[in-house]
Amino acid sequence: MAVATIDRKIRRNAYRKTELCRPVSTVAVAGDLALGLGRVVVVILQWTVGLSVLVMISLGILLSYRWVTSHEFFRLEQLQIEGGQRLSSDEIAEMANIHPGLNLLEVNIADVQRQIAASHWVESVSVTRVLPNGLIVEIKEHQPFFMVRRGDRLFYADALGQPIAALSVEKFVALPLLDQEDGVPIGAGIHELFAEIARNTLPFGMQQIAWVRQDSPEQFTLFLEDPQVLIQVDGTDLPSTLTSLTKVWVDLAGRNELHKVKSIFAMPNRAWLKFYTEKML
Repeated sequence: MAVATIDRKIRRNAYRKTELCRPVSTVAVAGDLALGLGRVVVVILQWTVGLSVLVMISLGILLSYRWVTSHEFFRLEQLQIEGGQRLSSDEIAEMANIHPGLNLLEVNIADVQRQIAASHWVESVSVTRVLPNGLIVEIKEHQPFFMVRRGDRLFYADALGQPIAALSVEKFVALPLLDQEDGVPIGAGIHELFAEIARNTLPFGMQQIAWVRQDSPEQFTLFLEDPQVLIQVDGTDLPSTLTSLTKVWVDLAGRNELHKVKSIFAMPNRAWLKFYTEKML
């Protein structure tokens, strides 16, 4: 016998979660607010104390600085200036606005060096503060070798012929005028000649040279004012050339004939003379 079965769907009840709303306690809210305000007050107090300490420290530093920079213990009393030849010590001090009586700690070393270095004569400068009351200024000046013409003005020039400063009546020094050929640099021979003149090894001095010219890399010419004679020098072997020139000069001076010579061309171990009578020896 067949048995029929009817499927039945089993329905299960689903449980729903329900959130329970709890009432907010006013006491808890007030506590949180009070705690937050307390933290803010603490932070404000910390910042206030920190700023107060910072202001007090800054004020103390300022008062200390004013006291130190006005105390007579640091008054400048020993001002030592070295290396000045064209510039006097008074001129250098005036350039930098430094003088005895200044407070040494108020002297700005960088400003002093900059103001002195602005002079055309100054090649380098060093300033040293010596506590409690000393200041040392050391300068190195440009050394003039020539006078050069630039336009309608004359300038002192260094060993390379570069202008240093314009000629002035107050600081006038008689130096040879450099008659420089275009594109011909000043050779070592002229500098060696000047060094020998400084050592008094030649029969004439620097004050007698009116002008000097570099004719070629090895040859140069100078003109003497007293006596008036043109001297051409071959610098390939300058010591031998100067020996020849000296022998000829001494011989002419011994015969009292220097005033008759128009020009001398000196070479190693020989020399040619030209007299005003156009006679050649």
